[in-house]
Amino acid sequence: MSHGRPRRRERRVYINVVDLAIDRATLLTPAEIDEIINPLRAAMRALREGVATETDWSFAASAVNVAKAIEHQGVVRGLSEHLHVAELALQGIKARAMSSSEWHPTALYYQELDTLTTLVELHAFQLQKLSYGEFRRALASAVDEVRSTGGRVIDIAPAAPRMAA
Repeated sequence: MSHGRPRRRERRVYINVVDLAIDRATLLTPAEIDEIINPLRAAMRALREGVATETDWSFAASAVNVAKAIEHQGVVRGLSEHLHVAELALQGIKARAMSSSEWHPTALYYQELDTLTTLVELHAFQLQKLSYGEFRRALASAVDEVRSTGGRVIDIAPAAPRMAA
């Protein structure tokens, strides 16, 4: 007996919960860490050499956002002051680079160089301590934070199927 609406056929999806749990609980591999940290290292090199583009600056700023989200999660703690100083350094760099309303690479002051070098080391340390699931949560939190403040989110890892998923 039909009530005027065709009965929808349910589609079953099978998930291997054990594999999913293992995947989310395992630490990031060295290859995955390199995939995440290498764009930051390249951006840092460009900033250090005074040839950075706004995109290079964005990689560094994004790393700070993700690092702060990791700190907030509580997985790796005690770095908030370093991250705050890095954020201030990046704001100063952007202010100088955009002083003419258009991006122009700028030289770094010694303390900025030191602060950003420390940022790369600390973020790499954080990533070594994270599981894949923790990284995904921190990344999602950082993206939400940027969007909520009117910032622009750039997908920097379309080639990384597991990270971009």
